[in-house]
Amino acid sequence: MKLIGTGHVPEGAELQAQARSIFSSMKAGGVVILPFDVSYAIFAHTARAVERIYEIKNRSSSKPNGVLGNWEIFNEVLQPNETDRAIVDCINRDHNLPMSVVGPYRADHDFLATTQFGALRRSTKGPTMDLLMNAGALHGELARMSLDSCTPLMGSSANRSLTGNKFELHDIEPEVLAQTDLNVDHGRCRYANPWLVGSTILELGTHRVLRFGCCYEEIQAILNRQFKLNLPDRPTSGSMSLV
Repeated sequence: MKLIGTGHVPEGAELQAQARSIFSSMKAGGVVILPFDVSYAIFAHTARAVERIYEIKNRSSSKPNGVLGNWEIFNEVLQPNETDRAIVDCINRDHNLPMSVVGPYRADHDFLATTQFGALRRSTKGPTMDLLMNAGALHGELARMSLDSCTPLMGSSANRSLTGNKFELHDIEPEVLAQTDLNVDHGRCRYANPWLVGSTILELGTHRVLRFGCCYEEIQAILNRQFKLNLPDRPTSGSMSLV
């Protein structure tokens, strides 16, 4: 296992160089722990590396991974309707908040053309895919490189399954840290929260909340105010999807 990062979020050329190194590791088959604004995450690209994520986390095979997304991937691969496009534009770009969205994906898109079947199978559910959007500067760099090279990056939260998301590298279980190829330390995640959850997940079309994650109350208020959507309040306990 290799460690990079000094406990802070780099900027400019330093961030770009770090992102290139991280991306190269995943493209070559590595499993990497990444610091996103929503939580630390464990991601990979190849089928074998994606399987290793399940083994490292002791994750149920019934749970699909998420995929790194950005505005272009969202529009091209998921092909949202105009209402959903406006919602994501409002949350991600007007208000600069993170969110994951789940919707039908285009299996014939060039973005997925060279993806190994095992990796794609683990990162979709029926006709749908979960895209993590706007989760910080490193996330943005990696999503851009992912689209430019048609190299989808897939994963989930960096922790033993069902123990809750981790917001600092040293909080991740030692047995998880020891089994990856590269761990990246950017210090405490921007949206660390007492519920130990990552991004809020919204289903496109139905606007059903699949996870009451970070920034949920802000997202709820924005969608009510600007789109007249009445999302439910966050549950007090027991149903926020610890992954």
